[in-house]
Amino acid sequence: MSRARLRRAGLGLSTLLGIRPGGFLIPYRHAGAARAEGYPALRPIFVEAEPAFRAVLAAIEAHAADLDRIRAGGPGLVGERPARFTQDWFPRLDAAAAYALVRRERPARIVEIGSGHSTRFLAQAVRDGGLPTAITCIDPAPRAPLAGLGLRHEARLFGPADAEAAASLAPGDVLFIDSSHVAMPGTDVDRLLLDVLPRLASGVIVHLHDVFLPDAYPESWAWRGYNEQLMVGALLQGGGYAPLFSSRVVSRWPLGGVLARLPLPPGAFETSLWLRKRRGAPAGSIESERSREAAS
Repeated sequence: MSRARLRRAGLGLSTLLGIRPGGFLIPYRHAGAARAEGYPALRPIFVEAEPAFRAVLAAIEAHAADLDRIRAGGPGLVGERPARFTQDWFPRLDAAAAYALVRRERPARIVEIGSGHSTRFLAQAVRDGGLPTAITCIDPAPRAPLAGLGLRHEARLFGPADAEAAASLAPGDVLFIDSSHVAMPGTDVDRLLLDVLPRLASGVIVHLHDVFLPDAYPESWAWRGYNEQLMVGALLQGGGYAPLFSSRVVSRWPLGGVLARLPLPPGAFETSLWLRKRRGAPAGSIESERSREAAS
């Protein structure tokens, strides 16, 4: 048995025996009949957004020289361990789109929940664009070291104070979510999607990672227990967020230019989903809700 399987077995036994929670057990007697399938009813949302996706591809190509420099490990790379494409955590399309969107949108603030290789590309875009962008990363254990990237790293789990800070983002700012991907009461996904997103201002840009929509999660990921994209699918149906880019969708298009030159490790999944909160979409706050209650 592999080390990873042994670790999962240990977490499962610890949870089942009530020793220490290592995950979530959801009793469901028909679990054996459940089969993950795609979501064809969501496809029109992505088809309608194709002009926005192509605009991001154009932005990527506009920065081809910089992306080629990153690929080659050339001069001017930021951090003790700079951004690189030879990894499968945040591969090709995900990395190139993040870089291009930061350069195009020029956010004043980026709040990132879950950090690592993505952070390196965000920081590199800020440096190359000469942007005054402030990056705050919240992650107890980033997947890749962040030293020398010129940002603030909070080494802890996402909490209530962070929810307030994220909800205060201004139009054009970025909320970059790559968290636990587990939607259970009290998890970061629960608080971000059901508490923070409703309070965001119109024009705030939201990134969500490991989103395979309009497809199901791959069978090879079943052991992870991810269910975040079920909530994301419902979010898309509401119409309050306009899709800007889907790596999953675009990865199936014929790609040329710089994207054809960037390496993609075998078996890597490209799964970034970028959204922008639409103008006129409701944005509330705890204070305004209390005011309404007091007036009633």
